[in-house]
Amino acid sequence: MCHDVPIQRSPLQAQNWKALRVLTESFRKEGFQFVHVHTPVASILGRIAAHRAGVPCTLYTAHGFHFFKGAPLLNWMLYYPFERWMARFTDVLITINGEDFERALKFPVRNKVTYVSGVGIDLNVYGGREEHPATKTEKTEWRRQLFDLPTNAEEEPAFVVLCVAELNANKNQKQLIEALCQLGDHVGNIHLALAGTGPSEQTLLELANQLGVRDRVHMLGYRRDIPDLLRACDAAVLVSYREGLPRAIMEAMAAGKPVIGTDIRGLRDLIDHEITGILVPVDDAVATAKAFLQLRDDPALGAAMGEVNKERILRYGLPAVLRDMDSIYIEALNDPARNVISSVMSAGIGG
Repeated sequence: MCHDVPIQRSPLQAQNWKALRVLTESFRKEGFQFVHVHTPVASILGRIAAHRAGVPCTLYTAHGFHFFKGAPLLNWMLYYPFERWMARFTDVLITINGEDFERALKFPVRNKVTYVSGVGIDLNVYGGREEHPATKTEKTEWRRQLFDLPTNAEEEPAFVVLCVAELNANKNQKQLIEALCQLGDHVGNIHLALAGTGPSEQTLLELANQLGVRDRVHMLGYRRDIPDLLRACDAAVLVSYREGLPRAIMEAMAAGKPVIGTDIRGLRDLIDHEITGILVPVDDAVATAKAFLQLRDDPALGAAMGEVNKERILRYGLPAVLRDMDSIYIEALNDPARNVISSVMSAGIGG
């Protein structure tokens, strides 16, 4: 059974007090013995409600703390004290990247801090072999339609760099457009495909026009064929300012593609520099442009990275993650200190 409780992302919204009351009443009424919470605000409300309702066991998956190396001071002032305090109401704190794990080890969690390789992706969806066009001409046309490439791209096969992400300030697609501009006469057949929608779309289009690379930037909009886009691209990229453990890069790895990402938490966990992909500094358009050229000009390197990625991603697949979560649940539920048995009612809370 699913109960929809509206929770606002901003922690100071008055509606969240109503959500807290609803959650507390629900936990008491249903007699939950086990609660698993997600996302910053929802996890705080869920843990407070679980404490008030006397829920014996509470787990929290941190999908990426809002305080991290390089984060704004406001994030540290607002979220760090809350997370540290709420650890007192958390039996198991689950992290999904190395930086968060090391930091969480210092929190006063009631039982343990642990690490799990993300939330799990279906490797068959992205790594499975779909029917592709048989001939070179058919494949070229298929790619042209997928990425809305110009017809003359058939004369020189396009090298397509794909970014799957919401078009917003944090995802920082402007760095990719600026990198195209940095290429100058070396841009050749390099094309940038942006799959997604968001508030930055018009700003990005204006930037592409201003820098004279609009013909190389392809706005794909909202897409339901991401696996096909990944199979058809030459490389995948994500140059965010902040990530927990980006699913977009994991999906590209499962598709056997080389990946480019900013040298930040989460992306560092996935990308082994110059082995599975290339790490570049945040806001460094020159380094990003060099990464584009390196992968375009050395197809063997990109292919080798893709093969390694298909092996590395196995630990992030659903089977591996579900095994880890089963172990965590079983251990938590059978902890005699809380007298929680394995046959219990549970709640999952996320925003």
